[in-house]
Amino acid sequence: MARITDSREVLAPREDVWRFLAEPYHLADWWPGVRGVQPDRRGLAPGARWLLNAGPQTGGLVGAFFRRPETAQHLVVMDVRQGERVRFLFATDGVEAEISLEPAPESHTRVTIVLEGPWSRVNRSLPRRALSRLYALCQTAAEL
Repeated sequence: MARITDSREVLAPREDVWRFLAEPYHLADWWPGVRGVQPDRRGLAPGARWLLNAGPQTGGLVGAFFRRPETAQHLVVMDVRQGERVRFLFATDGVEAEISLEPAPESHTRVTIVLEGPWSRVNRSLPRRALSRLYALCQTAAEL
């Protein structure tokens, strides 16, 4: 099993970052390869299943070579700690993703992403790319 971790400080309070992450439809804005989300009626709750309109980079590496450019993938919400942490399972790839939020100085937030799964399915650059996209969205909001 491979385990990849990356973290970054974003320019927004933890409550604001959580509100953004807690909205299922926003996943497509910052998670590489997700082009659309169809959450079930539970939203962000343990056991919820979301259908992702996904390209090859949702959670895995192998998909880039063997999947069609547009494909569906199920995401299962494994655990939620309100305002602190969420854990997903990208079911097709067997890759788990944990996103944790911690307060940082100056009302900023330290966001950490941990990916864990079969070494052939874990995309090593994905946490860094996801955090960069999340940072850009928070930076834009901070400047408004």
